[in-house]
Formats: sequence, structure tokens, C-alpha cells
Amino acid sequence: MMMPFDQARLQIISGAGAKGPACFVVETSGPRLMLDLGYGPQPGLWPDVDGVGHIDALLLSHGHADHAGGLRLRPKVGNPPVWATAIVARGLPPGVPAHVLPLNGTADVLGVRVRSGRSGHAPGGIWLHLDVGGGLLYMGDNSSESALYAADPPPPAATVIVDASYGHYDTPLEECQARIAHCIDRGPLLLPVPENGRGPEIALYLDQAGLGPPHLGEVMRNALERLATTDSECLRPGVANRLAMLAAQAPAIGGARGVMLANRADGASGEAAELLAHWGASAEPAIVFTGYLPPGTPAAELTASGRAQYLRWNVHPRLSDNAVLVRATGAATVVPAFGDAKCLPDWQRAFAPARVMLQGPVRL
Repeated sequence: MMMPFDQARLQIISGAGAKGPACFVVETSGPRLMLDLGYGPQPGLWPDVDGVGHIDALLLSHGHADHAGGLRLRPKVGNPPVWATAIVARGLPPGVPAHVLPLNGTADVLGVRVRSGRSGHAPGGIWLHLDVGGGLLYMGDNSSESALYAADPPPPAATVIVDASYGHYDTPLEECQARIAHCIDRGPLLLPVPENGRGPEIALYLDQAGLGPPHLGEVMRNALERLATTDSECLRPGVANRLAMLAAQAPAIGGARGVMLANRADGASGEAAELLAHWGASAEPAIVFTGYLPPGTPAAELTASGRAQYLRWNVHPRLSDNAVLVRATGAATVVPAFGDAKCLPDWQRAFAPARVMLQGPVRL
């Protein structure tokens, strides 16, 4: 039976003040709930959970490694059962017990009422609203600009953990798309991308803008097929059929021609790693990375050397998007997650009169 928990607090284990793995703990008079348990995105970066104590349930916002890649640490916090959407649960390691959260609906998690909605960021990705204190809204990673992934409006909450990955950045996605299109005009282009994020978004954009179809690596093609079928509930209306056609008709990567989409985004493994090893010392194709550049990866090294270019493709909210969210939810307290603490003054101005906190505990 779901119960109100008027007294609760939020502990920030990892994910505030810098780009790092997501991990938050909600303490109530009943269960102790963990929100995400990530790894990275920098190689070797784990959240410190040694002093966290027993956790009763682990709720995942989505399946990306920096939010769900730390599941090997579950024994340190009592091996809690995992709650995730069916799409995310299908990708969990074997043997991890999972309870299903709706893409858009309400669940009872050990007596806590949890509402969820699609976050516009990745397959099966959701925001989470916990009925504790004055209401806690955890946005995970989210975006309102995606033409591919659906985004549901969240309910009011006194405390909101926003996705502040982009700090004070405020450039609209349309400008990012225009820069990519300009690169395409200059010749063959390799885009290392994540298959469960902006990779399918970019494929759809190229097709709809008359710039494709792109040449697809095998992992990317399989991702489009999944989105068009088993994972289609997380999509905006009308795009699944287009993805199915792309998966069936887009050419394979075979030589430096056209626009090529290959996983992984940082070029450290997968098809992208093989292609970068082959073309890294050549003049063609052009190479463009569109997301975070983890230190020590080919993405960071090739960009620093000038062989590759970095052009962001928005998959997180801009500062103005987060300001709109804070006002729409009526939040009194905002925790900016996954962004650099140097942006604190910008967040304080944008989210005023709400207080902005980067350290816990936060009374809910």
C-alpha cells in the first residue's frame, strides 16, 4: 500500500558539481531508495558507495552507463532489487532482479508512490517523481528538443534534480543540425555515435532533411530495428515506420563515402574504433564527435590533435529549458546534476527564487 512520507531527505552520493556517475539516495521513515548507480563517463570513475549502507530498492532513470553501469556495486549496498522500464530491464546483466516501472504512469515502490514519464533522451528513459516530503522530481538525463524520443511533462515538486550537463550552454538544436549539414557538404563524414541515444536521432534527421540515408554500422542498424519494434513506445508518434525503412534500406559502411554512423560515441571500442584505426591518419573522411569527450579516449585525443572536430548535438536540456522546468514544477530547491560547479552563479540566476544546492543532505 502506498503511503505518504512527510519526512525525507536526499543524499548526493555522486553526480553533482562535475560530470560523473549518477547516484542519489532518498532516505524516508520507511525504505531507503537509490536513484541510479552509474559508472563513468570518464574511464575508471565509480561512485563511492562504501558508507551508504543498506538500500531497499534501486530505481534507474535509463540504461546509459553513467546511470546504470555501476550495478556491480549493488552487493555493497545490500543487493537491492532494481526498478526500471521494460526497455531498460531487457538490457540489465543476467541475474539482476528487476521490477517494471511504466514509461508513463504510477508504481508502488515499497510503499512509496512513484510517478514516471518519458524523458526524451534514450530508449526506455524516464523521469521519476517520488511522493516524499513536498515531492522529489529526478529528471535523470532528459531533453525536450528530440524529434525522435517522446518527452512527457512532469508534475509539480518542491525539490527537482535537473540535468545540468550543459551548464550555461543555450544553443538550440537547430543550430547544431545546421553545422552538421555544413560538414556533410564538404565530403565523406564519419560520426561515432551511441546506438541508444543520439545515433538514431541523427539518422532520422539526415533522412528527414534529405541528407541521407546514412551508411550504418551493424550495431546502429540493429538499434533502429529495435526502436521501430520492441522499443517503439518511447518514440514520438509517426517515426517508428521511418526508422524501420532506414534499418531496411540504408547502405552499410563500405569505404569513405557519404555520412557514416558507427558505434561507439567515444571511439574506444566497437565499429567506430575499427574505422578510426583505419582512417585516423588519413585526410578523409572528416570525423566529427557530437557528445561528451571522456579524457583518454580516441574522441578526446583525435579532437585535441585536430584530426577530428567536435560539434555538439543536443541530447540534454539547455539552461533555458531547465529554467522553464523549474518554474513549471514550482520547485523551491534545485539540485543541478552532472554539470560543472563553476556554473553555479548562472544556475542561481536562472532558477531564482529557488535555492540551488550542490551538496547534501537536502531536506525534502
